[in-house]
Amino acid sequence: MLTHTATSAASPAQVWTVLSDLAQWPARLPTVDALTPLDGPEPAVGRRYRLRQPGLATATWRVTRWEPGRGFTWVSRMPGVTTTATHDLTPTGGGGTSISLGIAWDGPLAGLVRRSFSTLTQEYLATEATTFTALAGDR
Repeated sequence: MLTHTATSAASPAQVWTVLSDLAQWPARLPTVDALTPLDGPEPAVGRRYRLRQPGLATATWRVTRWEPGRGFTWVSRMPGVTTTATHDLTPTGGGGTSISLGIAWDGPLAGLVRRSFSTLTQEYLATEATTFTALAGDR
């Protein structure tokens, strides 16, 4: 699994407000061109989203875990590979938040995908963690 962790002085509730606002991701994240809800506007377990990102194939993601204030996980399946993305918030001392973002690939083509996209994915994870930190009001 590739991961990137950033620390924010903002509270988990403040970070969650930004992280969970999927409708605003295309406007706020340079790593997201479009994010279209397929099953209704409100995020919840089982809801699907079509995600278009620069340099990557458009993918459909299904939310498999949605824990307000704590994080969420979603999964995308394509022939030969399943991609799992995690977005976790953990309180830190002093009222701040650790933001941990991760991507894991599984399946017969996982090795090829990992070799082809690890560098770009690591850059995206770092950019997203930094952006969420800034948007949450970190000073």
